[in-house]
Amino acid sequence: MTLISPNTHSPLVREGGLYPLLIHLALALVFMVVILSAYLRLVGSGLGCMEWPDCYAVIKTKAGSSGSLAAMHLVPAWATVVHRLTASALGIAVIGITLMSIYRRKHPEQPVLLPIMILGLTVLLSLLGYKTPSPLLPWVTLCNLAGGMAMLATLWWLRQRSASPLMVNKDHPRGLRLGALIGIVIIFIQISLGGWVSANFAAIACTDIPGCGGEPWTAVSLRESFDLTRTLAVMPNGKVVTGTAEKVIHMFHRGGALVVLIYIVWLCWRAARLDRLIRRTAIAIFVLVLLQPLLGVTAIAMNLPIIAVTAHNAIAALLLLSVVNLYHHLTPTGK
Repeated sequence: MTLISPNTHSPLVREGGLYPLLIHLALALVFMVVILSAYLRLVGSGLGCMEWPDCYAVIKTKAGSSGSLAAMHLVPAWATVVHRLTASALGIAVIGITLMSIYRRKHPEQPVLLPIMILGLTVLLSLLGYKTPSPLLPWVTLCNLAGGMAMLATLWWLRQRSASPLMVNKDHPRGLRLGALIGIVIIFIQISLGGWVSANFAAIACTDIPGCGGEPWTAVSLRESFDLTRTLAVMPNGKVVTGTAEKVIHMFHRGGALVVLIYIVWLCWRAARLDRLIRRTAIAIFVLVLLQPLLGVTAIAMNLPIIAVTAHNAIAALLLLSVVNLYHHLTPTGK
C-alpha cells in the first residue's frame, strides 16, 4: 500500500486563526441560506397554505406593476428577515475569505482561485436576488437553487482541502475517484431537477405513486418542459397555468431519483470495501441516499407538508456534501 503523507504543513493546520474560522462560518451560513431559501420558495408557492390545494400556485399581482409575487402573503416576515441577514453575513464572510486568501497567496498550499470563484458565485446570487420576487421566470429560481448548492459544495471542498490533514491511499481503484465525481454530477443534476419542479409549480402535478395518471407525453410537451426561457402564464384569477409540461417535469424528477439511488448505492458498495475512513463515508452516503426518496414518497403521501418538503431539500444538500467528501478522501492533496 502506497500512502501520501498527511498534509501537516497546510497553512491552515499550522497557523489556524481567522481564515479557517471564516471558512467554517461561511459554510454554516451558506447551509442556512440554502435551507431558508428552500423554505421561502416552498411557502411562497403555496405549499402548506390553509386552503390547500386551491391556494397552490396562486399569483398576487401588484397593482400598477408588471412584477408579481407568488403567495408572498403566506411567507412569514421573520423568515424573510433572517434570510436577508444570513445572506448578508455570508457575503461579508466570503469577502473576508477572498481577501485573506489573496494576502496569504505566497503560502505554497494557499488556494486563491477557489475563494475568488466563491466570491463570484456570491455576487451572482446577490444579483439574482433582485429577480427572486418574479416567480413567472423559472430560470431565476433554478439559478438561485443551483448557485446556492454549488456555493455550498465549493465551500465544503475548500474547507476539506485546506483544513483537514489527509493520508490518501494511492492503491485505491483508479475508477473510484471518477465514480465519485460522476456521483457529484448526477446528484447536482437531480437537485436542479427538483428546483425545476418547484420553479414550474409542478409539485402537485403528479399525486399518484409511481405513475402520473397515464398522461401522454409528446415532443411538444418535452420541449416546453425544459425550455429555460419560458415564462409561466397566469389565468385572470391569479392561478398559474399548469398542464402536461408540469407532469413531464415532475416525472423526470422521479426518474432522476431512481437513477441517483441505483448509482449511489453501487458507488457505496464499491467504496465500502476499502479502508475504514472511506467505509465510514460510504455508510453515511448510503443512509442519506435511502432517506432522500423515502422523504419524497412520504411528502407526496402526506399531501406535501412544508416540513417534509423542506427536509427533502436539506437531505439533498447533505447528500451532495457527503459525496464531495468521498471525492476529497480519494483525491491526493494538491489536485
